[in-house]
Amino acid sequence: MIKAPYVRPRKIKSNDTIVYDLRPTDELLKAFPELKRQSTPDKKYANSIGYEWKRKLEEWWKKGPSDNKYGPNTVNSMIDYYKGSMAFQENLTDSSRRSYLHHLDYLMKTNVGRKEFGAMDVDDVDYDFAELLWLHVQEDISMHKANHCIKVLKIIWKRGLISRRVKSNIFREIKMPKLDARTVMWSLEDIRGMIDYCDANGHSSMGTIITMCFEFCQRPGDIRKFQWSHINGRTGVSNFIQQKTKKDMAIAMSNAVQQRLHLHLKRNTDDFICAYENTGRPYTQDSANKIFRKMAKGYGLPEVLIKGQFNKDGTQKYSTTWLSDLRRTGATHAARAGCTDRELMSLTGHRDPQMLVVYAIEGEIESTHAQAKRSKYDSGLLREGELFASQQKLMAHTANVDGLSGEWETQSGFKINA
Repeated sequence: MIKAPYVRPRKIKSNDTIVYDLRPTDELLKAFPELKRQSTPDKKYANSIGYEWKRKLEEWWKKGPSDNKYGPNTVNSMIDYYKGSMAFQENLTDSSRRSYLHHLDYLMKTNVGRKEFGAMDVDDVDYDFAELLWLHVQEDISMHKANHCIKVLKIIWKRGLISRRVKSNIFREIKMPKLDARTVMWSLEDIRGMIDYCDANGHSSMGTIITMCFEFCQRPGDIRKFQWSHINGRTGVSNFIQQKTKKDMAIAMSNAVQQRLHLHLKRNTDDFICAYENTGRPYTQDSANKIFRKMAKGYGLPEVLIKGQFNKDGTQKYSTTWLSDLRRTGATHAARAGCTDRELMSLTGHRDPQMLVVYAIEGEIESTHAQAKRSKYDSGLLREGELFASQQKLMAHTANVDGLSGEWETQSGFKINA
């Protein structure tokens, strides 16, 4: 179903009803400051208002905003038009939106011999200029940065083509070489060392994020937003939706994850598992990166060689190990343990293009098999002699939180009464 612009459904828990919030974006308020947020139980009415706001904004942009110093037909105006769209405001993840803004801020101030890119008339941006811009960013920053900038501009020009602001999407014509995929891996020694260092320095929540990124093979953004309600205490399976793919995931908890969870026990199922110790609130992307870099520097996490990437002076490029590299590391361990492609996809959320429907229960079965195979391959983050007292604590907690009772069979065959 196509989502109406500016409309967000919201469930009211007290009476179990749905209302529809109309939320004007900053760009819409810039054009029409008189608009206000409003809510209605009438879905058709909300959708009609959302589409009316969209129509008004498109007409406003065609005329050209009076306070835009660059003029109505400049690159900057078209980028502002994209920033105000639902494609940017609603359809991107927070991390993607931040990445787009970062690259666009750089591009707007870039001067490629004529004048600032943002001040150029869109009709003057031809193939020759697009190629010069791409080469300029390569020399100024890197090939990776240049390729990403072109990808963002390709999306913006596509929208400009649909709205008839440009006659063609010239950025589609840039033939960008495919760069080697990032292959950085963590060692188990460094994973364990970082977890211990985080625990010893007042940031056990970051130690748990590291554990879950590795064990669940998930992106840090998904792990940061994990709540107790995502964990089924009866089955030992975590159920959540990936932010980037919107895919329903069902992953069996490994022994190492079970061991970590008792460090963060809460009474409310809506609580986030990993709260930032300084605020008691969930991590933002900025706060998570800040604490991770601080812990990595204190621990001495080593830099690694980046295959196929070079500095401006031609020397090989090195990079710090990223939190997101744990997803790749965990998946590689699972593959080495003998997991099938189907089992790996159940862990990572990657989709087989030939599959039309993915059933959640199939994901539970496959991911349980995958985690069991990993346990046979290596002990993961568990050290010798560490058993499952944490499982008992976890089960006792989840039984109290969500009222569950019964018996939970762990991956190792232990049965724990909840």
